[in-house]
Amino acid sequence: MKKYLVLSFDDGSIYDKRFTELLNKYNIPATLNLNSGLCDFVWYYDNHFPIRRLKLEECGNMFDNHEIASHTLTHPYLTSLSFDELVYQVNEDVNNLERIFNRKIESFGVPFTPCNEREIDIIKHNTPIKYMRLSYMKDKYDFSIPNDQYHFGINSLYDDIDIYNQIKVFADNKLDKSIFIIAGHSYEFEVKNHWEYIENLLKYIKSFNEFEIVTFRDAVKNLF
Repeated sequence: MKKYLVLSFDDGSIYDKRFTELLNKYNIPATLNLNSGLCDFVWYYDNHFPIRRLKLEECGNMFDNHEIASHTLTHPYLTSLSFDELVYQVNEDVNNLERIFNRKIESFGVPFTPCNEREIDIIKHNTPIKYMRLSYMKDKYDFSIPNDQYHFGINSLYDDIDIYNQIKVFADNKLDKSIFIIAGHSYEFEVKNHWEYIENLLKYIKSFNEFEIVTFRDAVKNLF
């Protein structure tokens, strides 16, 4: 029985540092989806709380125990891009991340929600991406795997009201192959005062022996 829980977090804000320290504390691997073209970028959560991006060149060994995945160069809506723009957004991000972190990048987390078969097909056939996490929310209790490596949806956001029950149901499921993907952004822990919440959630996840906690890439490789 192959049963995998994946933590897939987007955007690479400065709060990834504290988040990865927490993950390392409990020996939990995660997948961090990064935009290499937005270093030093600042935007405002709820129009007032500044969210600062990581300077990836200065991250050192922050992500050593985790998977780095592409999230496009500058986080555009994929459906708004031409063929050439989409290929550039993914390939340039992959090239930058591979240069900065000296590792192979094969996974991709879709920025924003819109992503159609056109975009999936372009990425599949024109970039090095082999594993793709879409940003749509699937049924939170649907633990089945898709037909290929490019159609994985998100089961739950980390602060879903019944996340603990979802994890317990996942642990008890009897499918031969199953996956549960939890998504979010580390900056949410700061703006929502959720640092204690996420640490408690990590401890809860770690308490189960019924599933493995792995990176997105490792989950998909083992499921196909």
